[in-house]
This record gives sequence, C-alpha cells and structure tokens, in this order.
Amino acid sequence: MVPDWKTKGKRRTLADSFGDAARGILFAVKTERSMRIHVTAAVYVLFFARFLGVSRGEYAALLLAVALVITAEGFNTAIEMLCDYAQKSYNRFIGRTKDIAAGAVLISAVFAAFVGVTVLWRPRALWALAVQIFTSPLWCPVFLVVTALALVFIFLGPTGIAGLFERKKGR
Repeated sequence: MVPDWKTKGKRRTLADSFGDAARGILFAVKTERSMRIHVTAAVYVLFFARFLGVSRGEYAALLLAVALVITAEGFNTAIEMLCDYAQKSYNRFIGRTKDIAAGAVLISAVFAAFVGVTVLWRPRALWALAVQIFTSPLWCPVFLVVTALALVFIFLGPTGIAGLFERKKGR
C-alpha cells in the first residue's frame, strides 16, 4: 500500500505508476555515470546494428542484452541507495551487498558484450561502415560531434550537455 503522503488520499492511476517509473529512470541516468555508459553503448550498438545487416532475431538478441544490462544497473542503483540510507557508517554486510549487486551488473555487461560481438562481428561490413563514415564529408563530422557529445553526456551528465548550449549570464 502506498503511504498517504504520496497519494493524498486519492487512488493512484496507471499514469501515476508510469510517471514514477519514468522519474526513476531519469534519476538513474542523471546521477549514475555507469547508467549513462550503458545507455550510450546501447544507443551506439542498436544504431550501427541497422547498418550491418543484422536479422530481426539478432536485433532482438541485442535488445534483450541491452535491456538486461540497463535493468541490472537500475537494480544496482536502487540497492546502493537503499543501503546508503539504511547504514550511514561502514558495515561489511552492506559493503558485500553492494559488491554483489555491482557484480551482477558486471556479469550482465560481460555477457551482453559477448552477444554484441557474436552478432556484430562482421569484419568486412564493419570496415566498410568505418570507411563510409570517415571518408564522408557529411558523416565524419557528424560522427565526431555525436561522439564528443556522448562523452560529455557520460562524464558530465545531462546537465553537462545542457551547459554546452546555455548562454552565459551577463552577455
């Protein structure tokens, strides 16, 4: 049962539940660099897979691997936050709990990488795609700018990207 402080005595709707879930996802992306790394890698993998001629089944395998990693990272974030809230000082059991959760993310990420290599390892197609991108007067700068923005997103978060496009006060 949801506490009254959240519902204010009203019945919660399905839209309320989806809103809570969206806030949770956005919070994890905003606050967790690991989540931003996983999301960025997923976008790159799923985008470039379309140009490498993967089948629908292979694309489904990539989607499942991506979902597994992002879900594991979400659980890890939730577990770490709950542990930090419950225990303010060091506790070896809390430390082990957090280590196990992080290990689960690592396992899912390693196996997702195996899936990615198994599905996407097409040396000729990868080489042709790289040549097409880096010799194109349009795609090369676009790729470089998008990669730079991805790195800013990973290391500075969404506010870092917004800061790039923000006007300085007093100008």
